[in-house]
Amino acid sequence: MANVVKIDEDLLKKVKKLVKNKYMKIKYSNAKQFVNIAVLEKLEKEVKKK
Repeated sequence: MANVVKIDEDLLKKVKKLVKNKYMKIKYSNAKQFVNIAVLEKLEKEVKKK
C-alpha cells in the first residue's frame, strides 16, 4: 500500500513543467520520480549534518 503526500499545487506545476523538458525527460521520467529523488537528496544532506 502506497502512502500519499500532497504538495503545493503551484510547486507541482513547476515540477511537471521541468520534467516535460526534453532534456530533463531523460533524467526524470515523471514528477513522482523527481520528487522522490529530491527528497532522498535532502534526507542524505540532513543525515550528514548530524
